[in-house]
Amino acid sequence: MSGAWPLQPLGSVCEINPRTVSGGLATSTEVTFVPMSFVDESEGRIVRRERRTYGEVSKGYVPFRDGDVLFARITPCMQNGKAAIASDLTNGVGFGSTEFHVIRPGPRVLAEWVFALVRQACFRAAAEASFTGTAGQQRVPASFMARVPIPVPPLPEQGRIVKLLDAAEELRRLRTAADHRTADLIPALFHEIFGDPTSNPKRWDVVEMREILDGTPNYAP
Repeated sequence: MSGAWPLQPLGSVCEINPRTVSGGLATSTEVTFVPMSFVDESEGRIVRRERRTYGEVSKGYVPFRDGDVLFARITPCMQNGKAAIASDLTNGVGFGSTEFHVIRPGPRVLAEWVFALVRQACFRAAAEASFTGTAGQQRVPASFMARVPIPVPPLPEQGRIVKLLDAAEELRRLRTAADHRTADLIPALFHEIFGDPTSNPKRWDVVEMREILDGTPNYAP
C-alpha cells in the first residue's frame, strides 16, 4: 500500500488519544455514548448509539468527535478488527470505552485512509506484537500507535484508493450475503422437492441403505 509514498509515524500526522473534544459543553448537553459492543468488527462501523448527558460521561470514558477513528486496543477485540470512524454523533461529540484508542487525523490524512490502515491484517499483527500486560488483558500501547509508520500519499490519491477499497468491501459483503442466502435456500429446496424425509409425504418406497449400496454400479458406463 505504500508504493513510493513517504512513510510518517502515525503520531506525526494524527493526534493519538486527544483529551478534549469541544470546549464549553454544559453538563446537560447530550452526547453519543459508544461502548465496545456497539462497534461491529465485521462491518467496521458503529451499529448502535446511546444518548447521554455530558455530565454522565465526561469522567471515566474516552472522548472523541466526528471524524475521529476508534481502534480497539485490547485483546481479543483488536485482533477481531473492532474499529470505526465516528460519525453522526449527537452534537458532534462522543464518549466510549476506555479500551478504545482514538486517532484524530490531521490535515495530511483522511479519516478513511487511517481507518483503512488500522483494518489491515498486517497492521493488527504488528499491533499484537507490541502488546503489553498479562494474558487475557493485553493491550496495544499508545507508544506503538504514535510511532507506527504509515504511507502518506497526496490527499486525492488517498481518496481514490479509499474508493477502490470501499468497492472491494461492498463486493465482499454481497458475496457473504449471497453465501448465506444459498445456505438457507438449499434446505428449503430439498424440503420443497422431497418433503419431510421423516414422514415420507410423497409415499415413496422405503428400502434399507445396504440394498442400494452393494458396491456394484447399477448404471451403464
